[in-house]
Amino acid sequence: MAARPNFHHLYRFWIVAQEGSLAAASRILGVRHSTLSSQLATLEAVLGTKLFLRRSRGVRLTPQGEVVAGYCDQIFRLGSELLEAVSGQRESRLRIGMLPAVPRALCYAALRPVLEPRRNARIEVTVAGLDVLCRALIAGALHVVITDRLPSRATAGPLHPHLIGETRVGIYGTERLAERYRKGYPRSLDDAPMLLPSAGGALREALDSWFAEEGVRPRIAGEFDDAPMMAAFAARGHGLVPVRQAIAEEARRYYGLVSIGSVPGFAERLYALTLGRRVRHPGIQRLIDSGRDRLSER
Repeated sequence: MAARPNFHHLYRFWIVAQEGSLAAASRILGVRHSTLSSQLATLEAVLGTKLFLRRSRGVRLTPQGEVVAGYCDQIFRLGSELLEAVSGQRESRLRIGMLPAVPRALCYAALRPVLEPRRNARIEVTVAGLDVLCRALIAGALHVVITDRLPSRATAGPLHPHLIGETRVGIYGTERLAERYRKGYPRSLDDAPMLLPSAGGALREALDSWFAEEGVRPRIAGEFDDAPMMAAFAARGHGLVPVRQAIAEEARRYYGLVSIGSVPGFAERLYALTLGRRVRHPGIQRLIDSGRDRLSER
């Protein structure tokens, strides 16, 4: 029978891969540098391949080392899930990643059923860029990522998107700006002050294409990674802003924004990314179901 890797050695390899240094990993693991080096050499012998390249400062994974590290991400993520499941913590703790541009009102509506008092649930929300969140999801640091765009094929790897729903988009502004730009819409948007999401997202690309098709060139007064900040600037009359129809009521109630006109031919989609097709965490399924209900109402 072929020799099998020692899981203690795999775990220690995984820590070294994360830290990029045997010295740092030794401190975390509480083992001597020489012991750790010997165990990694044993693991390489069992696997029949070199996992690290030594550098003047730390180590770098070889291509085969990257493959092994990817499997370790899944092995030790599942180990954490196992401990949560048998200790009863799995139902009560949900680690969520969210893009800055995703509307908070939509996220709150989706998360509200997870936070019902009878469930005694706790959520942990991390807001970051898509690549950072995808890596955290693959590594097991997150249970789900809520996003309005899909990762690239290179980044996606084992991730699976679950479509929560889609919503149309309109152009909104204060009552004063709406009165000024509603007449002759969308031609009236030419040279109008516009607050837009930062370049690179699906909504921005759709808006840029639509402006070009209509032959209008709005004056970009601001670009934002953060949707609430963009709405706050719009509420103070600094420009017009795209608003998802699913949160139009919140835009009116909290920011005093009213509709000027719709953006035809485009509906923004909201996804829940999970590791693998199967939804293992019950809180994620409730999140997806409640989000679909929320979007289907508008």
